[in-house]
Amino acid sequence: MIKYFANNEPLVLIFIPLMVLGHLFLDIYFPSFELLAQGQENLWEVDFHAIPNWLSRVGAFVFVCINAFLVNRLFNTHEFYDRNVYLPSLIYILLIFLFPMSLRMGEDLIGHTFFILSLHQLLNIKQNEDARKQAFLSGLFIGLATSFLPVYIYFVLFMWASLLTIRPFVFREVILPVFGVLISHVWLFLIDPFFFESYITFESTLNYARYGNIALLIPHVVVLLLVLLGNKKVLDRRAKSSIRYKRILNIIVYTLLFSIIVGALIMVLFDSYFYFTIGAVVLCIILPYAYLEVKNKWIPAGLLYVLLALNIIKFFYS
Repeated sequence: MIKYFANNEPLVLIFIPLMVLGHLFLDIYFPSFELLAQGQENLWEVDFHAIPNWLSRVGAFVFVCINAFLVNRLFNTHEFYDRNVYLPSLIYILLIFLFPMSLRMGEDLIGHTFFILSLHQLLNIKQNEDARKQAFLSGLFIGLATSFLPVYIYFVLFMWASLLTIRPFVFREVILPVFGVLISHVWLFLIDPFFFESYITFESTLNYARYGNIALLIPHVVVLLLVLLGNKKVLDRRAKSSIRYKRILNIIVYTLLFSIIVGALIMVLFDSYFYFTIGAVVLCIILPYAYLEVKNKWIPAGLLYVLLALNIIKFFYS
């Protein structure tokens, strides 16, 4: 199956909604996995838990599919590979299925959508072209992502660093992302004047205790091995690529490192594993390299099948 996603065969995308549907059907009969996550942080004070189960599942189906397609479009649009491939969409759902966010519509899935759109605008910036539009839209989308999951506010700092990586310093381009964020936040003062406190308090939790250390360790090891395999290929391609490719690849690598650092700090300071989900989008850009243009494809393919198996077994684990 994986080899079809690695080829330029768009019809393979039909498997994405089918796999998401299968995952949601398993949740209907074995619903305990969804109960691992607790807490809501969206600044609009929307109670996603109050949404009827069937409607929440429909919402999850829609957003997981949209995000999978968007991250794949980002990968192909910015030519991270020599031809169109569809591994990013497959990897996205395999990673998201490891988290309860894949089963109910919530702020984390919506945050992913706006984060992907923000990253797309950031990568659209070219060295010798005016970047005011892209800078503003990137800030607007990251602001909307922040309004649903406040941890994204810290990516504004990263946006500035990325912008300066691609373009020389232009004051208007540096300040426009801030205006984009402010526009998406201006109405929040009417809902909660102290919403900014959510930027320093992280209350959502994700508890995998009932799975035990070994069951929790396996997906971490699998993803780490895929990252190491993918990183080797990334370094090889970077050495032979154009300056623009090197710059946008640097943005992706730095975003991944930034996501890991933020997630690790929150885990240490607030004892919450929940926020590592913000790195899933960027992993979908890195991990396809673990399979593409390697001699021993059975190694990364086997690791991806392990993730698929874990996403099924978790429903039967008690």
